[in-house]
Amino acid sequence: MSERFGMRTRAALTSAFLFSFLTTFFFLPQSRAASPENLSDTGLTTFRVTAGEVHVAISAVESRSEAAGELSASDFILLRDGRPVEQIVSFRRCAQMPVSALVLTDVSESMRPGLKLERDAAQWLKANSDADRDHLRFLDFGMEVGPTEKRVGTHLTSLYDSLLMTLAEVTSEGAGRRALILMSDGDDNSSYHGLEDVITIAQKFDVAIYAITAHPSRKQYVAEDILQTLTAETGGRFFQVRNTRQMEEALSAIRAELTNGYELVFRSNSMQPGMHQLAIKPMSAKLRFFYRTAYFQPDGVAMAAR
Repeated sequence: MSERFGMRTRAALTSAFLFSFLTTFFFLPQSRAASPENLSDTGLTTFRVTAGEVHVAISAVESRSEAAGELSASDFILLRDGRPVEQIVSFRRCAQMPVSALVLTDVSESMRPGLKLERDAAQWLKANSDADRDHLRFLDFGMEVGPTEKRVGTHLTSLYDSLLMTLAEVTSEGAGRRALILMSDGDDNSSYHGLEDVITIAQKFDVAIYAITAHPSRKQYVAEDILQTLTAETGGRFFQVRNTRQMEEALSAIRAELTNGYELVFRSNSMQPGMHQLAIKPMSAKLRFFYRTAYFQPDGVAMAAR
């Protein structure tokens, strides 16, 4: 009991350190206020405004889950905290973009029946990636995160803690869209943190989480509601596969979305730091958008009299 408590304490301290460091490093204001030298001396009270830009990676599919064709800002309505956003800076297609992805494979006891499919998935990703452009990394987890091919037969699964430990590593890879591909049934019986903690960090770093459950038998347990929530809130998708063909179809769909998505840029235009909710409403019933449903605004966006 004391050993397990020590492990969870170390995991908690490490996650807290990562959260503090990465929040400080990555969430500095994205634009600077006007300098005093550039302000005219009119004798009137002037205000400095620091308005950051928010970048949102988007995947779009049509009614048959096929990648959508050319879209424009007129094809949707962007809502922030339930209100329309009018200051859209740009909306562009990012075709043939490199992929920065971390593949996190659940090798705990509950996933043993699907382990071969998971290993085959890793080989497929390696074979269908551009080594000069894409940045892929492979890790395993059960109770702890470790190098791929590590054999872990533990009944304990720290899904949420493992995700928090690895999300930070996704942000440091390459320049393409960032994603974490999770191979798991969604079971967690040993984490210190929870689902909301993972979603918040993924949204802050704009990392799309894709989840694939590989279970050859329909009798295997799958926490579908958890995986659906995790992927929908971060801009990814959830797949259940039972054979090699379905696994390759899921991986092909994920790769197509990551390499041919869209980038939306808008001005934050808000004086309230913290998390803000996002919603993208398509103008056509045939369209579906996948994106993070919230973004973090640092305290640098403010109006100050001088």
